[in-house]
Amino acid sequence: MSAPVTQPRIVAIGGGKGGVGKSLVAANVGIFLATLGKRVILVDGSFGAPNLHIFAGVPRPARSLSEALAANGPALADIAVPTYVPGVKLIAGVYDPPWIAEPGPAFVRMICEQLRTLPADWVVVDLGPGLASPTLELFLEADISMVVAVPDPTSIELMHRFVKAAFLKLLDRRGLAHLVRTRTGEEKPGELEGGSPSPLEIWLDAVEDGASEVHALRDAILGFAPHLVINSARSKSDMELGRAVASVARRRLGVQIRYLGHLEYDEAVWASTRRRRPLLIEHPETRVAKCFERVARGLLAVRPPVTDGEVLPSDSHYELLEVPPTASFEDIRRANRRIRDVYGAESIAISGLYDPASLEAVHRRLDLAYTSLMDAAKRKEYDLELFPDGVPMPVTPPSPSLEGATSRPTAKVDDPAAIVIRPPMPEVSPQTEFSGPLLRQIREAVGVELREIAERSKIGMSYLHALEGEVFAKLPAAVYVRGFLAEYARALGLDPERVKQTYLRRYRAVRPSPDDEDDVQGRDRPAKP
Repeated sequence: MSAPVTQPRIVAIGGGKGGVGKSLVAANVGIFLATLGKRVILVDGSFGAPNLHIFAGVPRPARSLSEALAANGPALADIAVPTYVPGVKLIAGVYDPPWIAEPGPAFVRMICEQLRTLPADWVVVDLGPGLASPTLELFLEADISMVVAVPDPTSIELMHRFVKAAFLKLLDRRGLAHLVRTRTGEEKPGELEGGSPSPLEIWLDAVEDGASEVHALRDAILGFAPHLVINSARSKSDMELGRAVASVARRRLGVQIRYLGHLEYDEAVWASTRRRRPLLIEHPETRVAKCFERVARGLLAVRPPVTDGEVLPSDSHYELLEVPPTASFEDIRRANRRIRDVYGAESIAISGLYDPASLEAVHRRLDLAYTSLMDAAKRKEYDLELFPDGVPMPVTPPSPSLEGATSRPTAKVDDPAAIVIRPPMPEVSPQTEFSGPLLRQIREAVGVELREIAERSKIGMSYLHALEGEVFAKLPAAVYVRGFLAEYARALGLDPERVKQTYLRRYRAVRPSPDDEDDVQGRDRPAKP
């Protein structure tokens, strides 16, 4: 009996602005998937302006996408040409005539249908810039939709516009476009940031009007979860931009953007493009090649979005500052500094989302949250109001060496039978040597689940288990372990420098690493996604 035929997983890569690296990402993500034994077909969906063939290392492909348009023309599978990478084929557009820049709806539907029949495990579609209907249709047709941006205000602003336009197209596909038309018909020019309403604005309007389709709209919003890659990251702030963008998009747009990771700026990209060779083949040893590996592995781990949450983000002081209710005062101070950077007047993450008046309103709200939580009396009063069914366990004053490692709520204070018994807190001093088992004991003593650290830090659970179990063979290079330890320590309110210094001594005794020199010089790299 022959094996059942399975449909490929489709990844569509867009982003609004040209020149941000969509083709670069499409080619190299596809190539890395092929190195894992996957069958991959790259599709150049940049109608009228194809260039994916250069990044795939096929300067003159023999077939072109427009052939499928001819009467009795070949199927897409028949025009896929091999590349120099085993397991990777390419559907190019290099010989397409200019009129293909405006493909009709029938052609787009044909492409969407045939993408599902391609003989591959993964189909990676490189989309063109802009908000044209064919581009948005292919973006929404994918199992995994991805946007690529660079750390530049123009790129981030157009990325936000692209995300909003894609959602409007989604509503049109689901027969909910009238909700958008009703709202925009009442707006005056300039009243909508970016010229169109966000999913959150559409939701608020529908709820206020008592629209019968609110449940369908809710499913559309919560099920819409594009993935983000930041390309050409040069600084630490560039590398942290993706998480800031995801945070802002959730609160301002109501969109759950999932951050897949960043790609470091590297001259090897330019060099490989000049030679018309794929980056991962020409320069597999570079740091940006390792970044592509993390992004591709992130795609393998993608799961459908959770649709049982709330559309409207919480407006609590804790949610605004992005800290848990058990955060220490030092945690709150750090969070306030970070969130002020995210919503600063010159912040790249908020490009195109706030006018000066609305941004000032955000700052006033952040001021209220910070001053309330930093005042012990006000915070206690606020907690009593926020948790009427049971106040969190009292925050005990932290010791100087363990500030922030406080108990988290597990039950109502007046319900002794429900109180969770935790292991005792080990003694911690400035001279403490941190090991994996000790870190686990501290985490369990303060009542923090490992899953919480994974969600906050974006570190994989397998790495966190290996970190606590000191399974050094399953951990990555030391530069990444340093980032893991820093995030872990911050989650528990420990001194990150002391944790990194003592734990890494144990790590290096088992796994000496050539990047120790970087660590000695203090050049931290971000935690591996």
